Amino acid sequence: MIDPAITPNAIAYAWERLLDIAGAENLTPPYAYGPANTPFPEPGVVITPAAPDAWSRLLELPAGQLDWLPAAALFPSGSPLPFHDPVPILFWSDADRDKPPIGVRADGSIIFRVDLIAAALFMLTRWEEIVLPQRDEHDRFPAIASTAYRQGFLEQPIVDRYAMILRAWLQRQRPAWQPRRRTFRLRLSHDIDHLRRFETIDLAARQIGRDLLRAKSLGRAWQDAQDYLQARWRFASNPYLSALERFADQAESLDTQAVFYVLAGGNTLYDTGYDVANPVFQEILLRLRARGHIIGLHPSYETYLNPQQYLAEKERLQNALGAEVHHARQHYLRFRVPDTWRIAADMGIQEDATLGYAQHEGFRCGTAHPFPVFDLPADERLPLFELPLHVMDGTLKEYQQLSPEESLQRLRSMARRVAEVEGALHLLWHNHATVQPWTPWHKAYTQFLDEMAL
Repeated sequence: MIDPAITPNAIAYAWERLLDIAGAENLTPPYAYGPANTPFPEPGVVITPAAPDAWSRLLELPAGQLDWLPAAALFPSGSPLPFHDPVPILFWSDADRDKPPIGVRADGSIIFRVDLIAAALFMLTRWEEIVLPQRDEHDRFPAIASTAYRQGFLEQPIVDRYAMILRAWLQRQRPAWQPRRRTFRLRLSHDIDHLRRFETIDLAARQIGRDLLRAKSLGRAWQDAQDYLQARWRFASNPYLSALERFADQAESLDTQAVFYVLAGGNTLYDTGYDVANPVFQEILLRLRARGHIIGLHPSYETYLNPQQYLAEKERLQNALGAEVHHARQHYLRFRVPDTWRIAADMGIQEDATLGYAQHEGFRCGTAHPFPVFDLPADERLPLFELPLHVMDGTLKEYQQLSPEESLQRLRSMARRVAEVEGALHLLWHNHATVQPWTPWHKAYTQFLDEMAL
C-alpha cells in the first residue's frame, strides 16, 4: 500500500478547513507544514509532518491500539475545555517524539507535533475507502472497516476537535483576537423511498401471499390488503404522504429547513418505482418548496457509478419541479470515493449528503460541519460540498437494534458532541418510518426534536 502524496494543494485545503472550523478563516497567521525550526517574520504555526508511510501504518494498526491523550494535555494551560473526553492521536510528528505534543517556540510560534494536516486529509478525503477492499452486501464501505470504528473514535468529530485545539492555541498567541463562533444547529433530512406501502398490486399480492403461506396469518393478510386499497383509492391522505408536511412543520418549529430527497427512477429490487410526476405528489413537493424547504434528488440504487442514469433521474425530477436541483443523497447510501463525488459534481449537484454509515451512527468524515470536497487522487477541489450524515432512523432501530429509549439517549449524546464543536447534527428520518412498526421510534425522534426546540 502506497501512501498518497500530500501536495501543496492538499496542505492548503486541510489548513483552510481547520481554520474555518476554528472560526479563524479571516485570520492569516504564517504557517508551515514542515520542520519545527521553520523561520517566520512574526509568530506563526508549524505543523510537523508524520512519517511518509504513516497513513498505511494507521490502517495496519491493530484495533484499539491508537494513542489517546487527555483533552487537558492538548489545550493551553488554564484554557477552558470545550470537551473533556480523551483525544485520539491519528498521526504523530516524525520528529521530536520526546517533546510535548504542542509547544511554543521562543519567538511565540506554536509547534504542533501532532499532524493536524494529515488527520484532516485522512478523514475528509476518505482515502481509506479508496484503498481498503471491504464492502457490504450493497457494495458500501462498512463502518466496521473504518479506522474510526476500529480505533474507537467513530463517535468523535475528530477533525472538529483538532480545530478547537488549534483555536485555543491561536487565542493564547493572539489575545486580542476573537474567533467567529457558531451555534449548534440541526439539519433535518428525509428520504422519500415510498409514496405508499405498496406501489403496485404485484407488491401487495406478494406480501399477502407471504402472510398466508409463511406467517399463516389471515389477519395480517387482511390488514395488508386494506393498506393497499386505502392507499390506492385515498392516495392523497395515506400516511406516507401526510408525513411530509408534518416533517416540514417540525423543521419550521425549529426555525430551520428540511431537505426532502426524491427517488426519481431506478428499476432494481431496491428501488420503489413510484412516479415522480404523479400530480398529487408533485403538488406536495411544490408546496414544500413554497414553504422554503429544499427538494433534492435521491439517485437510485445503481447511479453511484452510472452518470447517465444519474443525469436522467435528475432531469426527470427537475421537469416535475420546474426548477434546478442542486442537492442529492444516494439511495441506500451507496457511494464510491471519489467516483460518486465526481459524478455528482459533473451533474451540477452542489451539496451531497450521503456520507454517513448505515450500520452505525457517528462521524464517518470526522466532522459535524459541511465541507468542500477534495479529490485526493486528482489533487483538486471539486465544485461540491459534502454535508456529512450522522444519524439515520434505520441505524438505530434495525442495524443497532436499539430500543426507542436507547435511541433517544443516542440522539442526545450525538447532539452534545456536535454542540461541543459548534456543528450541525445531520439526521435522516424516512417518511415510511412514521407508521407501524416504527411508531415508538418515531415518538422518540419527535421527543428529541421537542427537546431541541426548548
